[in-house]
Amino acid sequence: MAIDSIVWFALFFVSTFLVAAVIGDIQTSGTTTNADLEGVSALVSLVLWMGLSIGYHALLEWRFGRTIGKAAVKIRATNSDGSSLSLQSSLVRNVLRLVDFLPFFYIVGIVSLALSDHSKRLGDRFADTIVVR
Repeated sequence: MAIDSIVWFALFFVSTFLVAAVIGDIQTSGTTTNADLEGVSALVSLVLWMGLSIGYHALLEWRFGRTIGKAAVKIRATNSDGSSLSLQSSLVRNVLRLVDFLPFFYIVGIVSLALSDHSKRLGDRFADTIVVR
């Protein structure tokens, strides 16, 4: 998760500076570059970031069974029967990652894992998926 969080952080900068570049709100001074987004532009950047982050997980898990972080620790996501994820199951498990994250730091996901017979977070329950070694 730590490695994938670095990717999320990079995607945050991509979304922020992409929106700032489109609306012409990038300030440079000396050695720094800033994008100070407010209101609608900040909301657009946040939605773009969420889309990129979910897309990162969904597409890599669908195509390869793992994200960069999962590959580093030699785990992968599969359907509960061991078959490869479909695009739909990958999207379901990763869109529900937003709920698992609530209210902060994956509290819902952690509680879901603790209460599950098969250590599944909410997204895995709805998508009928599991993470395996």
